[in-house]
Amino acid sequence: MPEILRLGQGEPVPPRIAVVGCGGAGCNVLQQVPADLGLTRVALNDAPHRSMAGVASRLLLPRESLYGLASMDDAAVKTLSTPEEKTIAGAVLNHDLIVPIAGLGGETGGPAAALVGRVSKILGTATLALAATPFTAEGMNRRVAAERALELLSKKVDGLVAFSNNELLRLAPQLPLLRAFQVLGEIMVRPLVDLARSMTRTDVGTLRGFLLSRGRWRFGGGSGEGKHRAFSAVEEAFASPWLPKDPDMIGGIVVLVAAPDFGEALAGEVAHEVRLAAPRAVPLVGGYADPGLGERVRVSFLAGW
Repeated sequence: MPEILRLGQGEPVPPRIAVVGCGGAGCNVLQQVPADLGLTRVALNDAPHRSMAGVASRLLLPRESLYGLASMDDAAVKTLSTPEEKTIAGAVLNHDLIVPIAGLGGETGGPAAALVGRVSKILGTATLALAATPFTAEGMNRRVAAERALELLSKKVDGLVAFSNNELLRLAPQLPLLRAFQVLGEIMVRPLVDLARSMTRTDVGTLRGFLLSRGRWRFGGGSGEGKHRAFSAVEEAFASPWLPKDPDMIGGIVVLVAAPDFGEALAGEVAHEVRLAAPRAVPLVGGYADPGLGERVRVSFLAGW
């Protein structure tokens, strides 16, 4: 079986993370990032929007320029030469990890997130994008636009975690559409929260290399209680609708564990269950103590293939 890699290495200094909500949907998700994480929050849109309220750093950029700037060849154009790029750079400079968040299918979110990725690449900063794709009910035009944005964004960041709105309906088929958007936002910030609480600054380089090793990343989550809580949590996470049905497809998996009694023993137990379920996957394991979980253990996966 592949070797188990670990987060939580080096000096216990938290990474400097900037989270950029791109477009109206991305800014809505940004509002769900807990304030106590100490992350830099940046709201980026083409016009003022209520979802930007309360965010100290707010950027307004013309939507007409976003896609063209984001599409520039990074190898040919290696400098930040436009006002839009310099504005973004000023907001995210001096961070270890930049996380653009967007809902795809519109004219602003996807191109803006890709431009954030381009700027971050030029700055030499690691990136992990979180992006939601439209419900079928939102229409063919939005789905086509989302596919185009997803392809561009994947070229600009180290890792891209895509969340299909349609798959959310498998979890809660009776959920009203507006409530579904809110629930998906809560799910999207979970891997960000768990990474922020599990990593040190030293870990960012490890995470970046791990993300670059796979082309596609998806999220899974689960929890468990009782004697076999690690098994139950891992089993539920692998059943998440965004993960492939065949675990043998997974080549790498970031495993983030939260529990009131988190420690080496629990991390090892969860890693063991993950290796049994996906024996071909290289695990990168981290975690943290969370007294608020009672007796539960919670796991978050970022699975890549």
